[in-house]
Amino acid sequence: MKRKKNRLYMILGGILLLVVTAFASMSSDNEPISTEIKIETYEVLDSVRNRLIPYALYSPEVEMKRGDSIRLVIFSHGYGSNYSRNYLNYSYLTKRLAKTGFWTLSIQHELLGDPLIPKEGNLQVVRMPFWIRGEENILFVLHDFKQKHPELKISSIDLIGHSNGGDMSILTAKEHPELIRKVITLDHLRMPIPHLNKPAFASLRSTDKTADSLVIPSQDLCLKNGIKIIQLKKITHNEMNDEGSRKQKKQINSYVQKILEDRL
Repeated sequence: MKRKKNRLYMILGGILLLVVTAFASMSSDNEPISTEIKIETYEVLDSVRNRLIPYALYSPEVEMKRGDSIRLVIFSHGYGSNYSRNYLNYSYLTKRLAKTGFWTLSIQHELLGDPLIPKEGNLQVVRMPFWIRGEENILFVLHDFKQKHPELKISSIDLIGHSNGGDMSILTAKEHPELIRKVITLDHLRMPIPHLNKPAFASLRSTDKTADSLVIPSQDLCLKNGIKIIQLKKITHNEMNDEGSRKQKKQINSYVQKILEDRL
């Protein structure tokens, strides 16, 4: 009887160990390394364009010393018909990035009174001015961040953008490849991914939208240039912001984290 009890305890102990190991594995992919973050919002005037640019900084709540290096992510929201708080509508992602050590800038690209984005014609042509404006916003906010934090050394800059924000992120990386390490788009549809291996490009694709012709390179070109195209499960184009379900957000966060940390 005693032997049977000991054997039972050993079996139960083994099961418990497997459960703990499984949870630890899940935690490494889905739980933040740091639990405290700081969120600051700014409205900065670009005097050259006479344009006010709101943006938010999500950063780990850690003590930084002069010369410390950081990893920086610049996030660009999807088109929102000039909704003025769209840059705050992806907090599931921007907060997660900060909690795992990435300083994250989220930029408001549309202002009240801006012309609405064209929906007819050759969209790769008629929307280019909006993407160029986004590129200028990205470069200006990066410059402003550097001025506010001259003590920090930026070891890498990654761009992430949803839809129209993904289009402008690709344009920025294409025009300034020396600045950018990685670009991750959340279902961008118009701007072709360059056939380059530097910066590194990746795109998470929705279940309900198809990109324009030649936007997504062929499988051979992706393989040749290290471009990662990831088909998401049960996530539509409009479910990639804070309106998505907890399960959907978890899926996106997991892929983004793995891409940024070279684990995919």
